[in-house]
Amino acid sequence: MKHLVNLSDITFCIKTIHRPWSCHRLVESLLKHIDNPTIIVVDDGQPDRRFAEKYPESAARCQVIHTETPDVGVGIGRNLAVDAVQTEFMFLLDDDHVVTPNLNLDRLCKRFTTEDVDILGVRQGSGGRPTMLSKLMNGQRIWIHRGETHRNGYVAWCDMSSNAFLARTETIRNLRWDEELKTFEHWEFFYRAKLAELKVAVAGDCFIKHAHVESSDYRVLRKRSTYRSMGLQKHGFHSMRYPGGGVVRA
Repeated sequence: MKHLVNLSDITFCIKTIHRPWSCHRLVESLLKHIDNPTIIVVDDGQPDRRFAEKYPESAARCQVIHTETPDVGVGIGRNLAVDAVQTEFMFLLDDDHVVTPNLNLDRLCKRFTTEDVDILGVRQGSGGRPTMLSKLMNGQRIWIHRGETHRNGYVAWCDMSSNAFLARTETIRNLRWDEELKTFEHWEFFYRAKLAELKVAVAGDCFIKHAHVESSDYRVLRKRSTYRSMGLQKHGFHSMRYPGGGVVRA
């Protein structure tokens, strides 16, 4: 029988670049709503735009890792964070998330203990619903669509959750993010989790607030379609269909 996940067993992992105020807001929300959280922040931004430079008092409450080279990407950044974790469990967060009481972290920990799950995600407001990754066109197109395989109350098993999830550190250390993908890494990470037969679920009554912070250079960094193409080609897909029906090609 799995033992109960305690808050002291969890490290919160954040990858950030060029959104220091957003990262500060997330860290402060963790400190406000969680008792003495363990936080790791990986910042691959330019030195003058780093979280620790702009908000040293917040950064002092975290283990902050700076990369020698700016813009190493999401894959490398998240792997650096997970490799630095010293607790049995980790909770992944994006730097524009905000923790509120609606996270219901105690409930999430209990679910992780009692349910057959390897990655347990939470909702992002109206987003972050249980999502499936299905093959179309004789396996040449990957389709990202809403769906689930089964559920137990509010917990629904699926192929992909949001970027806010609880997992055993060793599970994520073994799976890892593809370090060649600086962006468009999300579906590819969960597609490999599917291939590895990891059990992914979403707790529909646990929420993180997604409060997007826009900046022109961040938008440019995120929308480099070459990395989407790399991920698709890696798995033998020539195109991707999004939940709304739009199609993009490798």
